[in-house]
Amino acid sequence: MPNADEAFPLEGGLDERYLIDTLVELAKVPTEVPLGTETFMEPDDPKLVHYVQQVLRPKIQSLAVYGIQDVPSNQLVMRLGEGSSDACMLVMAYTPTQHHNLMEDPFSGKIGLGTEWGYDEPCVFGQGMTQNKAHHAVMLAVLKLLTEHQAQLRGTVYFAINNEGLSSHRCTEEILKALDRKPDFGLLLLGTGLRVSLGNRGRVDINVEVRGKAVHSSAPSQGLSAIAGANEVMNRLKLVPLEGTHPILGGRHAIPYQLTFEPMAPHTLPEIARMKVDRRLLPGDDVDQAVEDVRKTIGDLSPYQVSVEKGEYMLPALVDAEHRGVQALMEAHRQVRGSEPETFHGIGTFDAGGQCSAGVPAVMYGAGGGGSFIGVDFAPVSQVIDEARVVTRTILSLVG
Repeated sequence: MPNADEAFPLEGGLDERYLIDTLVELAKVPTEVPLGTETFMEPDDPKLVHYVQQVLRPKIQSLAVYGIQDVPSNQLVMRLGEGSSDACMLVMAYTPTQHHNLMEDPFSGKIGLGTEWGYDEPCVFGQGMTQNKAHHAVMLAVLKLLTEHQAQLRGTVYFAINNEGLSSHRCTEEILKALDRKPDFGLLLLGTGLRVSLGNRGRVDINVEVRGKAVHSSAPSQGLSAIAGANEVMNRLKLVPLEGTHPILGGRHAIPYQLTFEPMAPHTLPEIARMKVDRRLLPGDDVDQAVEDVRKTIGDLSPYQVSVEKGEYMLPALVDAEHRGVQALMEAHRQVRGSEPETFHGIGTFDAGGQCSAGVPAVMYGAGGGGSFIGVDFAPVSQVIDEARVVTRTILSLVG
């Protein structure tokens, strides 16, 4: 049997300088969702249009990748492979940056040691490193490697630039609809610290509005403060039926994560309270029923008027560790890193559920460092290089 390097000689042609130079360049391009109550980002936001069409597209075209397909919502898909075998996989990375919002100098693209955060090695700093920029650089470097060396791919591999910033699966649905064949494995490049995420809970946003009557704070009895109404809603949310747990993914919850009031005026008790409730979902949960459970639990809030509406949602994801694609990814990690890859099931909600619900088993994997959730963001250079090597080997193993 050949050893790993003999089996994958193409990997030695990875252009590491191109990879890191590209990463530094991408780090300087803003794609962040601004802080504030509006936490969503439309796919055609000017930042994303600029990033996809003026930054990423020219780089893809310079690599002599000719199969570039425009997909609705400002998205791109690149196809490689002969298609002479049925093997088909999808490699996808996202553009909106939703975290590390309080990072100082977020678009410097500087390279420095990450010792302060436990990484005594060179790292590239910038907002979006772990969520998208590192993975776009990896995607470009892998495309460069495969096209320059004219890799023989009997199957099909799609590379997709996904603009999902609305906490939904709509962008993924549009990408899957645009493909001429259904992938049998999906690899979502995201900052997992080179761990393999095999699943996560789902989530539906439930939008609650409480309406009372504004009044001066000196005479509260003459009005109906929405603050008090919102407080009663939060008390009742503790009674939402959330029985049962999943043996791997854990339990459900219904937690308010955003609360705003109108009007915001001096010494004024507000008339309207708007609340976003995070209702976590487990496999088999019905989204509409989850919303109805919250609506029934809140019930009649007289003398307040109350409305409860379904917002954006993402479905749970769960992939068998024995799936052929997962095993190929894990073996590639072993060969590149010389260690057993760690697997986990995330507590957050991600877009893997969109592919899984469409019958495409999808896992998440990618380089990532970073400090706090809202602070410093960076990617260790060694992890970025290894991510590119692992992705290359996975592709060659599955469709090569």
